[in-house]
Amino acid sequence: MSNYKRTKFAVIGAGCGGQAIAGYLAAANYNVNLYNRSLERIESLITKKIITLEGALERTGILSYIGTDIAETIADRDIIMVVTTATGHRDIATLIAPHLKDGQIVILNPGRTFGALEFDSALRNSSNYRNTIVAEANTLVFAARVTSPGIVDIKGVKKEVSIAALRAYETEKVLSMIQPVFPQFIPASSVLETSFGNIGAVFHPVITLMNRDLIRKGQPFEFYIDGITKKSIEMIKDVDKEMRRISRALGITTLSVTDWLASRYGLTGDDPYLMIRSNPTYCGIMAPDTLDHRYLWEDIPTGLVPVSSIGKALNIETRVIDSLIDLANETLGRDFRTEGRTLESLGLSSRFLMKNLRDILSPGEIAVA
Repeated sequence: MSNYKRTKFAVIGAGCGGQAIAGYLAAANYNVNLYNRSLERIESLITKKIITLEGALERTGILSYIGTDIAETIADRDIIMVVTTATGHRDIATLIAPHLKDGQIVILNPGRTFGALEFDSALRNSSNYRNTIVAEANTLVFAARVTSPGIVDIKGVKKEVSIAALRAYETEKVLSMIQPVFPQFIPASSVLETSFGNIGAVFHPVITLMNRDLIRKGQPFEFYIDGITKKSIEMIKDVDKEMRRISRALGITTLSVTDWLASRYGLTGDDPYLMIRSNPTYCGIMAPDTLDHRYLWEDIPTGLVPVSSIGKALNIETRVIDSLIDLANETLGRDFRTEGRTLESLGLSSRFLMKNLRDILSPGEIAVA
């Protein structure tokens, strides 16, 4: 074991992204622990501790630990990679808080919108608050699917992933630790940039809801290739415009959908409809077989709801985003505005947001209203 590279990692979440990241890190000769809350998903991996990557990357990693003991998972780890749905961020923060040590780095992969703020808030409310760096990536570095336990099909690897620490002056430290193994990570100006660069909130709800009849019927189709139509791409553009209008009001520059596709996947052209349909990474990614899927119950409350909440605080109309929230509420019989991340649930007030949020997050100091 002495031939391990120095930085030690914990990966929280053994879904597609978690197994992909854990296997990649282990194959790169890092000491890696993998945690999953339920035993069922990882039971067959616990003894062998092997994860094999196939597809765009072909390699095998042997992990140090795989299990359901969170204390053992994060003990003596330098970096904790949280790779769960964003709806679980607050619960994960509460779970790991009693076991954290000063100086550990937590990276949300991804944070969606204001994941780092919510995560840090939960840590601060714990009885064991530590000097922990919390950062968020604005997307997942891999497009991956688990084909069987411990076997991950890597469909593509993004060329760039922006990342920011909640206290922006700590972003440089995070990058110094993570870039040796993930050179794709590049600095964002603040978590405002990563949060409003949440492309999942732009793509997933629109494509899912615009194809809801097909999904209800159980008709299989490729989510991005077949699910994108001229009508849905116009709605995606409208959501993108509303998000970028708010980000500009906060003094933040974010990539358009076209620029995001070009920078993350190296695609050419200026028509997002053609860019999405021609993206080889998206080929073979099938649509969900139910509307009760994370594309709605994750991306609405942790993506569109906080954007809408901030838009209202800034008196910026989010007509299309609000219509998608309403349609998702109707489709799943839920109230995502109540469930989701809002200024109130994040401990912020409208007055605080308008006067202080950009200045607070950019230099790295964080406060609540």
